[in-house]
Order: sequence, then structure tokens, then C-alpha cells
Amino acid sequence: MHHQVHFALIFAISIFAGGSITEAFQFPKIKFVGLSTAEKYDENEPKNRVKKGLEEAALLQQSLEKHCNKNDSLIRWEPQITESYEAAQVIFQEVAQSGNKRRCLVSFPSLTRPADLDKLSTVLQSSKCKQLLGLDSVECELYPSSPAPYIHIKFDKSVAGDAMAEDHSDVTENAASATKGWMKEFLGKYRLCPYTSSASRAAVGLASVGVPVGGVHIQVTEPTTSSSSATKAARIVDAFWTEVVTLMQSSQDEWATSLVVFPEYDDEFELFVEVCDGIIEPTVVATQATEVIGRAWFHPYYDADLVGHTDVIAGHAVPHKMVEGFMNSLNLESGLGKVETIEFEELAASNNLVRHTPHATINILRRSQLKAAAEYEKGLGAKRPKPNYIYVRNAIRLSNHK
Repeated sequence: MHHQVHFALIFAISIFAGGSITEAFQFPKIKFVGLSTAEKYDENEPKNRVKKGLEEAALLQQSLEKHCNKNDSLIRWEPQITESYEAAQVIFQEVAQSGNKRRCLVSFPSLTRPADLDKLSTVLQSSKCKQLLGLDSVECELYPSSPAPYIHIKFDKSVAGDAMAEDHSDVTENAASATKGWMKEFLGKYRLCPYTSSASRAAVGLASVGVPVGGVHIQVTEPTTSSSSATKAARIVDAFWTEVVTLMQSSQDEWATSLVVFPEYDDEFELFVEVCDGIIEPTVVATQATEVIGRAWFHPYYDADLVGHTDVIAGHAVPHKMVEGFMNSLNLESGLGKVETIEFEELAASNNLVRHTPHATINILRRSQLKAAAEYEKGLGAKRPKPNYIYVRNAIRLSNHK
């Protein structure tokens, strides 16, 4: 019986009404536009429905301020955000830019799934997130307890650090260049991903299932001079969610996938993994962003043994022992033919090497493309790659990498 595992290297798979609040407010599903007060009011006109929505929203905002006993200078009001991953981006932007602020309160009256905000709050209340991000407390209220959904975060200023502004353009340019070089000279050269050949060509070969070729958006996060690990962690999570929004708001033929690069984590593999596994992954699950994205962690010193997993976990390489099991199973399977084998130590080194990048990196993939690739491979019939063969093939190919 095969273990069917989905391979995520780079974009690849083998794999609320007025003053009396009676119901949750939802903005009209139309774009906001500027309105002239001299215009004749007609509720049947979309622009006037927007006007009515804005008037109701103003009353709702006043109700929220009264409910929270706080003025509008504290509350960040985000009425146009409907998706939970967009809410996550705003929240972590506030955390990353906390500076001398002791708290932030953000409200999302139009959130499609307000319960996700409560789940996100629960994640942030964990001791792990509080420690890594320097949070003191996290509070969330939903309708009907509150006029509108909001999250209130208090920062633990005893662990905060101020980041000095410096010009790191050279670091950014070099990191982007090195990442492009890795894609061409390593990823492409060894054909580790069947759907990507370079930074300008991803999702290659999926036209038959409706996926156009697109580019790879490389976003390098500038280093900070702050000595606070909480400041650094907040920046990486902020950058991740900002890139999720960027990718989801772009067309597939513009950006097929994203690579978010963090040079300041190059020598801190275990801390990088702690942030990815302890904050990013739980918040992805809490916001149900798994419906729209896939993710994978890469690092210059990626080591599955240090991660310590024995089964497949999101973001990580398949454990060495599982790859070894795939290799042995493929050799024993009737009708497959002999598959080259390598010693376990060599296999483990090669399996780690697949996740080695010039800099600490997170790959964000489109879930729709992952599904499309699986559909494409299913349509290959007898030519469809054997389950998990790609892990074995890549390990063997890289065993000859010098």
C-alpha cells in the first residue's frame, strides 16, 4: 500500500443595520466609489446602495467605539476586507509595526467567516506565539457580543526592540539574484520540479488543465538591526501574509507562485523553523488559508533530523526514512523495473539538499495550481509517475551533486 504524499518543492505537485444592531453587518458586494451629495438618491442604483452602506457603517463604527470604550484613534477599521487571509495580513502588519504602541485593535465588519478571527485569536493566545511575537494578551469578540468582529492585542514592551532604518538595498538585490541563480542552476539544472524551469517560467506544462505559465515573485525582506527576536519574528510573519495577499490579488500568468526570502535568518535555521511551525502554519490553518495556498520552508542549512518529524508535516521535506521506504517499495513493485538505490546516509544528505536555498525562504503556492497539477498527472494514465517516485528520483539525482 502506497503512502501518497504531495510534493511542494517550487510550485510543483506530484501529487452587520443602523443604530439598533439586530444582525451582523455586511457591506454590499460592490466596489466603493466616490459619491456626490448633490446626486438624487435612488436605492436601486448601485452607487446609492454603497452610500447607504457607508452611512450604516459609520453608525456601526460609532457603536463599536462605544462598546470598546475606545476612540477611533485606536481602532483600525477595515470594512472592505472579506477574506480571512487578508485580515491576517492586517493583523500581523500591526504587530510588526507596533513600535512604541502598547496595543492595537482591528475590526473587520465584513469578514465572510468571522469565526476564523476567533480561531486566529486562539492561536495568538498560545504561549508559543506570545513568546515568539512579544505579545501580552489577545482578545477577540464577535457579533452579537460585539457590534462587529474585532481583535485586540496588547504588546509586551519588555521584549520589544526598535529597528533602526538603514539602507539594505545591496543585501536585497544580492539575495534576489542568488535566489534566481539557484532556480536556474540548481532547481532547473537537476529538473527537481517538473513544472518550473526558471524564475520567469513556472506552472509549465499545465495548459491542458487551464493553468497558464507565469513568473515567480521573489520578495526579499530587508534585514533589521533590532536585537529583538520578537521584532524579527513579527517581520517574517508580516512578510509572509503580505505576500499571500499579493499572490491572491495577482493573475496566474503574472505570478504563478511566490518566494519570500529572509536573509537575516540564514544562520538561524532552528529559529526560522520555530517561527514557521509555531506561528505561520497555525495561522494558515486558523484562517483556512489552506483552501487557497500551499507552503514550503527552505533554508541554507535545512536538516530534517533537526526538525525531528517522522511523518509528513506541512511545510517540510518528507522524512528521510519515508523516502528510503519509498525507494525500497519502488524496487520491489512488480512491473516497475529496477530503480537505482543509494545508501541511507547519502539519501538523507540529498533529501536535505533539495531544501537548501541560498537564503531562508518560504515558497507560497496556489492551491488551485496544486489541484490542477494533480488532475494533469491523473490524466497521464499509464504514464503517470508512480506515487512518491519524485522523492526518490530527486535524492538519487542530487547524490551526484558536488
